[in-house]
Amino acid sequence: MTAQHYEIIISRKHELVSVSGITIHELSRLCDCHLSVAKRLFSIGLIEPLSTGDTPLFDRSAVVRARKALRLKRDLRLNFDAVALVLELLDRIDELERSN
Repeated sequence: MTAQHYEIIISRKHELVSVSGITIHELSRLCDCHLSVAKRLFSIGLIEPLSTGDTPLFDRSAVVRARKALRLKRDLRLNFDAVALVLELLDRIDELERSN
């Protein structure tokens, strides 16, 4: 299984801007979720920032992971703890598949 790379370009005032990291506000916009939900995903460790500090920045892969978490929550009606467990198990499966 090969790793997939995603290119995210944020559009502001009709001008394309490529960014090295995504703020929590942009992450919530890209995932089409409320800011409090994105902060909850961050606080329970489902998405991890590239850098910590006053304004944590997230990698593009955090958008994919957050959207996956939100789909699991919505489609399977899971709470955030169950979503974290499912994502951890999916990560372990990916690791095992890569090692073979």
